[in-house]
Amino acid sequence: MKEGTYLRVIYKAFLKGMDVVGPSYVAKELGISKVTAYEALLKLAEMNYGVYIQKRGFMLNSAGIKAGKNLTRRHRLIECLLAELEMDPDRICKEATRIECFVSDSLIEALEKKYGDKETCPCGYSLQVK
Repeated sequence: MKEGTYLRVIYKAFLKGMDVVGPSYVAKELGISKVTAYEALLKLAEMNYGVYIQKRGFMLNSAGIKAGKNLTRRHRLIECLLAELEMDPDRICKEATRIECFVSDSLIEALEKKYGDKETCPCGYSLQVK
């Protein structure tokens, strides 16, 4: 899994009011081990997307919030494409998660043109990410 996926999950938690996100939360959300999540959070801190507070978790900084917002929009645009391809609605989010970090900016620009005016993604979340 790429760092962007972890960052998006942390940003989603941030939008729910969680200022600090621990490895247990990330592990549960992504179906991975707590150790893997912990290592990913440390790497995000090294990449200057936030800080890791021992025994508490990861806290986004302004760069992390900006990147999380961008990654969330990318994810939701990919979901729109997968829905148009008539993918099983129960699989759309999981498939978008699998490919979101490998999609080129050119494809995202095309998805913006096609779906950018939609109000929500297939999961019901706003495409106009806060």
